[in-house]
Amino acid sequence: MDTELIQLKEVTKKFGKNVILDSVNLSIPENKITGIIGASGEGKTTILKLLIGFYKPTSGEVLYLRKNVFKAMKDIEKCFGFATEDGSFYNKLTVRENLFYFARLYGVKTAKIQDAVEDIINLVELPDAINTLAEDLSIGMKKRLDLACSLIHDPKILIMDEPTEDLDPLLRQQMIELIKKIKKQGTTIILTTHLLNEMDHICDKIAILFNKQIVEDGPPAKIKKKYGQTTLDGVFKKIFSQRVKERYQEKRRKGKERQEPEEKGPFPSVKELKEVLGRR
Repeated sequence: MDTELIQLKEVTKKFGKNVILDSVNLSIPENKITGIIGASGEGKTTILKLLIGFYKPTSGEVLYLRKNVFKAMKDIEKCFGFATEDGSFYNKLTVRENLFYFARLYGVKTAKIQDAVEDIINLVELPDAINTLAEDLSIGMKKRLDLACSLIHDPKILIMDEPTEDLDPLLRQQMIELIKKIKKQGTTIILTTHLLNEMDHICDKIAILFNKQIVEDGPPAKIKKKYGQTTLDGVFKKIFSQRVKERYQEKRRKGKERQEPEEKGPFPSVKELKEVLGRR
């Protein structure tokens, strides 16, 4: 089995003239937790939707076991589970009904659905809420239900968009422990967040997305050492300040190149004479 389970090769994504991702390269290792981190609006969710085939890249390739995701979608779509930031369950269904629905949707055999539901309910620790309407669950329980729906078909890869968003510190820690538990079962996990320091404790690999590109990727400890920082938050702030400075300097350089130098003498320049004559 390849250690590089998923690869993005020179992936660019545009919506109209708006470039969201520009020549992104990224490898996702098998049976590891990979965190894609960056500020809000950087394109983290766009990468996730490219991975599951919801978006098609404007250019470049998304590969799963060296197969193009979009050319072999029917063969590989059941290998993925996707837990969205806003949740993809039905509020008017109970926890049990949601899980039965998604099990059928993913093609789980009828004879195995009951066992699958019981297993996943115990994994996400929702047995006491199994007959509760989804709309009546707490925020933390809704996050776990969404996770359960994405895992009901036992996918090889779990993709999570902002799994700890809107959770208080205690619930965030509980979610992190649940993610670790899922990894131990042999699931490859890809997640996004802008809560950088949380990812420091659970990710085997991180990719830092900045200004439409992956500017760093690798083990958290290695990246922190490279930038002389003790936290990922410190790394990101240092990258941000460096990149902003570089862009500012480049902008100034280009601005100077566009200016036409003129020698000043005792007589007006041709440009100045034209301006004067034009005003008469």
